[in-house]
This record gives sequence, C-alpha cells and structure tokens, in this order.
Amino acid sequence: MSVTEVVSLTRELIQIPSENPTGNELACARYIESWLRRINGIEVSVHEVEEGRCNIIAAYHASVKTSRPLVFIGHMDTVPVEGDWTYHPFGGQIVDGKLYGRGACDMKSGLACALMALKNLAEEKVELERDVVVIASIDEEGPYMKGAVSLEKEHLIPEDALLVAMEPTSLTMSTSHKGTIWYELNVEGKSAHGGNAHLGADAVHAASEVISRLKQQVAALPYDHPVFGKPAISVGSISGGHKTNMVAGSCRVELDFRLVPPMTKEEANSIMKACVREGCESVPGTKALIKHYGWQRPPIETDANSPLVKMLAQSYEKVKGERIKETGFPAYTDVSMISLRNGNKDIIVFGPGDLDQAHAVDEYVEIDQLEVCTEVLMELARSQE
Repeated sequence: MSVTEVVSLTRELIQIPSENPTGNELACARYIESWLRRINGIEVSVHEVEEGRCNIIAAYHASVKTSRPLVFIGHMDTVPVEGDWTYHPFGGQIVDGKLYGRGACDMKSGLACALMALKNLAEEKVELERDVVVIASIDEEGPYMKGAVSLEKEHLIPEDALLVAMEPTSLTMSTSHKGTIWYELNVEGKSAHGGNAHLGADAVHAASEVISRLKQQVAALPYDHPVFGKPAISVGSISGGHKTNMVAGSCRVELDFRLVPPMTKEEANSIMKACVREGCESVPGTKALIKHYGWQRPPIETDANSPLVKMLAQSYEKVKGERIKETGFPAYTDVSMISLRNGNKDIIVFGPGDLDQAHAVDEYVEIDQLEVCTEVLMELARSQE
C-alpha cells in the first residue's frame, strides 16, 4: 500500500509523544512549525500560552478578501497511553488500512489533514476570497482548555471567523456539542470507632445518598435531544475513609454531568446543590463543599443560518458524490470553547476517525478517510458564502 503525504504526516505526528498531562506538546509544536516554515506563501507564528507550551498559527492569505476567514483548529495533545497495546502507541503502524497509535484518531489525523490542505493551497497558489488559517493548539484534553482560551483571550482569531474543529466525526458534520460540567464534592463527617458508630457521622454514606439522588433527578429530566438523547451524570472517582473499623470522616467524589440542549449550567448547578443538601441532611452531622473542576461548559449548537453548514455540505458532496450526514459531538472542542467565550456560533466539527476510537487502547484511524478529508477542506476553502 502506497503511503500518501497526509498519511506520512499523520504517522510523523503520532511518533512524537504529546500526552497530557504526563508530557507536553513542545516537541510536536516544534515539528509542526518547522514543517510549515518550509512552505512558501504561508505565514507562521508561534504564541506561547505558558512556559514550554505554545499554539502554532499558520495562514494562507486571500488574494482579495471578500469573505469571512476560515479557521481549522486541531489540538496537539493526546490523552496518556494506558493498558496493553497490540501495536506500539507511538509506532504509527499501518495494518489492513488502519493507522495505529495514540492520537491517530484524536486527533493528529485531523490536524494533519488541515495542515496538508493548507500546504496544497499554498503550493498550487490557489486564489481565494478568504484567509485560511490552521491552528495547532495545546491542552484541549485538559480541564481548562488553555490553548483555546488563550486564542480567544488574545484575540488571535477574528470574531467573525468560520470555525472548524478537526475532531473525529467519521467525516460527518457535527452541529451541536453536548455540555460538560465537572464537579468535585468533598463531604465531611465525623470519624468514630466502628463499635460506637452512632458517635460518628458517615461521610461515605452521605456521599452515596447524594449520588443516588443525582442519578434519580437527572434520569427524571424531561430532555431528550434528537442526537444526544437524555442528559447523564456519572461518578468518575470516589474515595473516603481510612480503615475498616472506623466510621468514614471524609469522602471525595468527582462527578461528570453531561448536558444536552437546551439545558443550562444554572439548571445543572441547581440540581447539584439540591441533591447535596438533601443527601447530607439524610445523614446528620455531615456537610459538603461543591467545587467546579475546569470550565462550566453548557451545550452549544451551531447557528441554524450559519453559511458554514451549507458550505461544508456542498464541499463534501462535490468530493464524495453523496450528502453529508449531520451528527452531534458528545463533548467540548476548541471551537465550542471559543464560542462559549465570544458567542460565535459559526462552528462545525468535522474530521477523520471514529470517535469510539478516541482515548482507546490500540487507537486507530482508517487511512482512506485522510485523503477525502483533505480534499473536502480544500473545497471548503474555495467555497463562497
């Protein structure tokens, strides 16, 4: 099987570890910067977010600017490698039409497609009516999404930009983002000898009462989104107590609340507060402190009248000869974080790879999607609003 340039670039990116939080993106960023600077006609800039971590911005400028800029964003960081892999997580092996490695799906393949589309536009000297920008960002996998926040805070993206996150959607068009709020719940009780348990206040019991109420309340919510279905809350981690024969004096719980449109963060927070209050009241002597872990991220939907929807649909049909499928993305992306901060609803998620492979052992992307994705992005750059 011949290896095309976009497949080769994806392999090279996979072979550079950029795990978050166990490593950083610096080596990957340096590679991308060097790769971009070899291309004539592309403007490249490096923007430090924090020491050793920087966003890379590359732009191919329009001949005459008559249309809004088009921005493709792909993050360089990946989740850590865990579990027993059949293929080396940083090997970039190709087997039966699949390219394996950490980040193959999420989302070095999508980033590579955007970079390759930009390179092709520049080398072919395509005359465009809009600026086309590719951003390689940091920390998308982190709770605070520092790369995206920095881009918006430093006004490095035009407020009227058409934004595309190159996340894995199996080349479908995602026009809605499920909301995410992470909570840290610290329950305090009172330790006591197990033989005199009545003298204590069981913090783990109180935490379980809170969790039970949250599950019931969320299950009873009336929302049923056509793409995402119902909202959900899950326990990410729980720890409490010190010894078998002691009443647990403390308990810590991390909770993941997934919101579907049209839910608000205020509604989610109200549910959390009520369940915590009721749960602790059911176990006298306990109390709890609620903290937010990371940004509070409500669900976001693309503007129904966004020209980006029509442009991508037409570009995909021109390349593939069939209509694009419309889906939703069950998490936040760099573009939804930017939208949350500046209100821009001209956002789409589109990229190669099956989201089920994201964060998985033996993560892979089907390589035939890479060439198609690159072609679609080039057509999208040529599109008129």
